[in-house]
Amino acid sequence: MEINILKMVREYGIGGFLFLALVIIGSAIVKSKWFSEWWTSQTDRIIEWILKRKVKNTAESNVTESDILNHDIFNYIDFWIYSKIPTFQFSTDYRTIVFRRYLTTFLKKYKENLLDFVSQEKYQSMDQSELWKSLLDLINKIIFKYESECESLGIPKIIITKMKSKNNDTITLTIDLIESITNSKFYQSNKNLLKMYSILNIILSVLESTITNSEVVCNSINGQLKGLKISDGGKIYQEF
Repeated sequence: MEINILKMVREYGIGGFLFLALVIIGSAIVKSKWFSEWWTSQTDRIIEWILKRKVKNTAESNVTESDILNHDIFNYIDFWIYSKIPTFQFSTDYRTIVFRRYLTTFLKKYKENLLDFVSQEKYQSMDQSELWKSLLDLINKIIFKYESECESLGIPKIIITKMKSKNNDTITLTIDLIESITNSKFYQSNKNLLKMYSILNIILSVLESTITNSEVVCNSINGQLKGLKISDGGKIYQEF
């Protein structure tokens, strides 16, 4: 784009010209790869701070079995599935449909498996190593189930892979925090209730992060979705 500096100065004055120049420069920076990488690193740090903060705050409260069975994570999941995700709009109709489908499946599998885990109450009689192993198995099972379900729904592999790649650092941090909680005497309580409640808080932050980052992931996918369409019946197909 050719810019006539003298004309801009005459029309808008020095102040107006400097403002427009700052807007153009700022826009270029925001669109740059450097800014994208910097912003990603900053959001990862914020997520880490939030997760650790949740752990600290929970340790200062008394927890009951009812607090776990009625944890906020289950209400939030329902809110996201039925109220928030249906309003999401991505860059195209196709992307809107498949990302809504992905996020809905992702959240449903988390709720389904977490609720089953806490309802069985087996965690209440586990020692540190048993609790850690069962939670690690639970996280891996949830990931496997929602990825498998997404594939069966026809969601493109590139979306599943990109979302997994974006979540890897957060999942790694989550697993580290879960391990530290299960092995820490600081979180000792009757029936492992404080540990379980703290872990649900952490997982809630992970879900929030995934939903927030979904648009970033969507925008990072360029030509890989070209030609993909969705039929009236909701089936994904390739248009040639």
